Amino acid sequence: MIGGGWVWAALMGALAIAYLTGMRRDGMTGGKMVRIALIWVAIIVVAYILVSWLTGMD
Repeated sequence: MIGGGWVWAALMGALAIAYLTGMRRDGMTGGKMVRIALIWVAIIVVAYILVSWLTGMD
């Protein structure tokens, strides 16, 4: 993974952390947060694969 991939992963990770922090403040339980985190990981991976396929980015 080259620099662009690391930047993409860092930005998506920061977005997911900010979102989950907000959900915790709203009173969400741990089990639901784990499921949401797994969904976020799946979305991030699929988005990365799609962008890399469409743009030819390695």
